[in-house]
Amino acid sequence: MLKELVHNGLCMLWQGAAVKNDQLFRGNADFSSWMTQEEAGFAEGKGNQYQPSTDALIKVLKRFPISEKDAIIDLGCGKGKAMYLMERFPFRKIGGYDLSEELVQIANQNFQKLGISRCHAIQADAMAYEDYDEYNYFYIFNAFPQEVFKVMISHVLESIRRQPRTCYFIYLHPVCHEYLVSHTPFRLIYKRRSVVSWFDYYCYQYDAC
Repeated sequence: MLKELVHNGLCMLWQGAAVKNDQLFRGNADFSSWMTQEEAGFAEGKGNQYQPSTDALIKVLKRFPISEKDAIIDLGCGKGKAMYLMERFPFRKIGGYDLSEELVQIANQNFQKLGISRCHAIQADAMAYEDYDEYNYFYIFNAFPQEVFKVMISHVLESIRRQPRTCYFIYLHPVCHEYLVSHTPFRLIYKRRSVVSWFDYYCYQYDAC
């Protein structure tokens, strides 16, 4: 009971702080209000509820030698908060997809309101999406249940085998960590831990042969 109360209290604090942060944006961007699967228009087995990524992503990305040769994709991008943070780095392309048409529409509206041209989200199902060849950075915030995650990462690996390249996988709240390190060639290279597991970032690398 106490654990649940603490959890709910932290959720309320997180959401409240995030909404206040949204108010600082010009054009009333909406990155921070959470959205359940039902509200987003898909079944629970297809994906997890939308929550915004944390600003600590900036500190995580600073650890990587990002240049204009690199491209990153947000797997389950929701309203585009992580993509907005990625825009501070010199990626040549910042892509994202989400199963929810409504979330994708909100994300692209946010980018338009803020005058961000390098970010664009599309509607796609992780179970079917395979267009990863131009990306060497992958980001996810616990967007999928493990069964969906397995299919998604298999498509990523098919792309890397098709076009060998060194890749990085950045994972906020890494629920599928054990599967990733035991069933794929990605190896853990960095952890940014927090007192709350939702805020843990794990980073992985796939080395090109």
